[in-house]
Amino acid sequence: MAKEEATEPRKKGARAEAAGKRGLTVDARLAELLIRDIIVRRYPPGTPLREQEIADRYGVSRPSTREALRLMAYAGFVDILPWRGARVIDMSFDQFLDILGLLEDIYARCAALAAQRMPDIVHPALDDAIRQLEQALDGEPDKALLYRLSFTFGGLIGDHSGSPIANRLLNQVGRLALWQQRLRLPGTAESEKQSLDAHRLLASAIKARQPEVAAGAARTIVLITRRALLGEDFSFPSNGDARRARIV
Repeated sequence: MAKEEATEPRKKGARAEAAGKRGLTVDARLAELLIRDIIVRRYPPGTPLREQEIADRYGVSRPSTREALRLMAYAGFVDILPWRGARVIDMSFDQFLDILGLLEDIYARCAALAAQRMPDIVHPALDDAIRQLEQALDGEPDKALLYRLSFTFGGLIGDHSGSPIANRLLNQVGRLALWQQRLRLPGTAESEKQSLDAHRLLASAIKARQPEVAAGAARTIVLITRRALLGEDFSFPSNGDARRARIV
């Protein structure tokens, strides 16, 4: 499996990058950069995040750094402890399962809304996302790439769900799930193929304006990950009906 290298420290600093991001303050942009670095494992669980070091590395002020850490704590990636500062959260296995349970419900709702509201002009982007997943499964799959492509696919659905609140929740919970997937690397060759089938069904259901089927397919995608973590087999119906998926 190919390994994805951690990102290098930014030479221009978060302030320069933030200037090109309309609507984002320096602290919000810094929080996004740090969360991205946590997801790609630059900062492992339990790593202290020291204000001065981060401020120096990214070229921002300590107040901006402090606020960025607060935003990261709100997003679920950091714990801030009195007199001890900020640390990357070391999420337990049960907490990850809770995250997947939340993701299952939110993803299903966004998928149902997308089946009703996604403009036809966006449908080719769904097909392109499926092709990328298919290509990623050729040969020896890179799990980190598969997780990222699935997250991007879900982001497309959330973006076109017509509900900013649901989309925001999907993104927040989805990023936590993506991070933990990259740490734990769940899944087998069989579960990855089943997940691809569920992604295909979800795309087809959205294009066919079938909210119930879309919601079922979205739940199935998350459920496959959950069962892979638990070491349980998952049966995906040969007719592609996610509503009949079951544990075996």
